[in-house]
Amino acid sequence: MAKANDEEDYVARFRNRRRLTYLATTMLTVIIVIASVVFLYPRQTGPPIAAIVDQLSSSQLDPLSRHSNSTFVDHAKQLLQTRFLRVDYFSDNATVDNYRSLSAYKLIIWRAHSALDLDSEYVAISTSERYGTANYDRYLENGQLTLCNITGDPNLYFAITPTFVREIMNGRFQDTVIILMSCNGLKQGYKTAESFIEKGAKAFTSWDGWIDKTDNDNAISSMLDYLVTENNTISEAVSKIRTYVSPIYGPSTLRFYPIEASDYRIPDYSQDNVTKGSTLQTMAILKKTESTRLC
Repeated sequence: MAKANDEEDYVARFRNRRRLTYLATTMLTVIIVIASVVFLYPRQTGPPIAAIVDQLSSSQLDPLSRHSNSTFVDHAKQLLQTRFLRVDYFSDNATVDNYRSLSAYKLIIWRAHSALDLDSEYVAISTSERYGTANYDRYLENGQLTLCNITGDPNLYFAITPTFVREIMNGRFQDTVIILMSCNGLKQGYKTAESFIEKGAKAFTSWDGWIDKTDNDNAISSMLDYLVTENNTISEAVSKIRTYVSPIYGPSTLRFYPIEASDYRIPDYSQDNVTKGSTLQTMAILKKTESTRLC
């Protein structure tokens, strides 16, 4: 009789241990999954913000390849400040490391040189970092960076590739609109735009051919007026920009990708945050009043 009881106790203890092991394994799996989501796909924190990446104005560029336009930059800042609580500006600091963190922004005006890779059919976006000023050999070997050879500039500059967007950029974009002020950004058959959309961007706007710097600034300045001042959809704003014809390279048309973004409008994030702030403040006051009543 005692032996039977011992066997029953042993079986009960074994089942309890197995149940505890199962629960511990399940909890550990859940913790690992949550940690992976947090670290691999961090969500944006704080108010929605915008960025102007003005690599074209960087003092790191040779004077022959530098194209400053404070009128355009000031106009863009003024417009964006009506929709965003913060607008960050990058020029000399348009670096590989800062490009890595651009997914934090809801709108990016990317005024930069680019490198057209004919073999792999993508456009690489130049940074302000000269080749030789930093060691990015591993990124170069893995195809995450390439070198941009700007016409008339004796220096080479690090430039990011679609592989950089997919593998090196932190987190994911969240409904981000990217305006790439660069030649060939939406050249037919090229893959640059797709990498940003795969990374979570809402829309990607750029030219399908070569564009003069002054024409580029004027066209995008007008498009921003349509998007912000007139509250046009992306499709409406882009369609109002005429095709430019270069005597050397032929026509270049401003386009957007993907087609699903055609009806998208730039939200008034500043108003959304004011409203949320007012709501939170009201809730806090009500909560305090209710607590006072309860006391």
